[in-house]
Amino acid sequence: MIQDKYRQKVKIDYFIIKSVKVSGKKGFLKNHIYIHIPFCLRKCNYCSFYSVEYSPSLKEKYLSYLIREIKIYQHKYLLRPTTIYFGGGTPSLLSADELIRIISKFEFSNETEITLEANPINIDHEFAHKLSTTPINRISLGIQSFLDQELKLLGRLHDSKQIYSAYKLLRNSGFENISIDLIYGLPNQKIDDVEFSLNKMIELNPEHISTYCLSLDKNVSLFRKISQIPADEMISNFYYLLREKLISAGYEQYEISNFAKPGFESKHNLSYWNDRSYLGLGPAASGYLKTEKGNFRYTNPADLDKYFRLIKTSPSGSYRMVSLSDEDHEKEFIFLSLRKTKGMNLKEFQSKFGENFLQKYEKEIAKFLENKYLEIVGDFIRLTPKAYFISNEIFAKFV
Repeated sequence: MIQDKYRQKVKIDYFIIKSVKVSGKKGFLKNHIYIHIPFCLRKCNYCSFYSVEYSPSLKEKYLSYLIREIKIYQHKYLLRPTTIYFGGGTPSLLSADELIRIISKFEFSNETEITLEANPINIDHEFAHKLSTTPINRISLGIQSFLDQELKLLGRLHDSKQIYSAYKLLRNSGFENISIDLIYGLPNQKIDDVEFSLNKMIELNPEHISTYCLSLDKNVSLFRKISQIPADEMISNFYYLLREKLISAGYEQYEISNFAKPGFESKHNLSYWNDRSYLGLGPAASGYLKTEKGNFRYTNPADLDKYFRLIKTSPSGSYRMVSLSDEDHEKEFIFLSLRKTKGMNLKEFQSKFGENFLQKYEKEIAKFLENKYLEIVGDFIRLTPKAYFISNEIFAKFV
């Protein structure tokens, strides 16, 4: 986890993003954009992401402020994102026309990856067809499980039948890049339960699969069942079963929790792990800006009213941000890079921070090499598969 205690709060101009000039007027910002859609029909029992109950009037007000936030950036910059990601909340509560209304504010090409997180319950024939007429070219379908009792436990509104229906409708509408999510480590879950959902997931044959171990914050309703979470050893067995079967099915693991068919890795998520700048738009959205004055992170208020006030009263784009020291940047670069199965580029580390990683962390590295938790392959140092499940313990030695 990124350590906030190392950060220093500063106030800077929102438009100091390093750029090249375009036509002598506006700066050119080619980056990645995350857009938070905060509405849900009902809060899932395990979810700690910011969301509010859906209402048409509140949605319309939010969209107007989101457009205003986009225009704050557009005032001085040409936004030409290489990826756009609609997360939430439940972005599939927006209509196709509303999604186009947002996307049309950016300059993009046919190669721009535009992802929409979708709930199976929102996907009917009409919506799937209309989605296919938008620039959205990637769907992340929140399946989580193929067992109805697990879906009920998680507080999901869909059942297993709706998973198949939604997936088929999206395929028939022409979507050729679909990702699905699976959660494991649920209360009282058995390995047969995990394998059942895994097999059903493989049968669907999506291009991308994300597998997440359930993590419960104290403020979520499912936390009351935390004592029924399987032991770490059992959850480790779940993880390595998932990994083994997905690789056998032709998926390549490119990050600890993510698998894809060749060429279908999430470009947007790779931007996080590859230390790229990204904008976060909407309430609770975070951004990472690499500027002439240093690297900065910011997070919009996780409250719609505060977000509205922020956008309304800050037309000049002067927001409160958090400065990353060189030490912070180095720590983040290490653990984000090591999440990738490819590992961390040692030459890139030297170039960014002016130090030799192998020499600076010689003691820590020697121990992990001996235990076969790390390995060096060419210019890269990476975790070995046996270390994936305990990766946070290894990262802690460096950060």
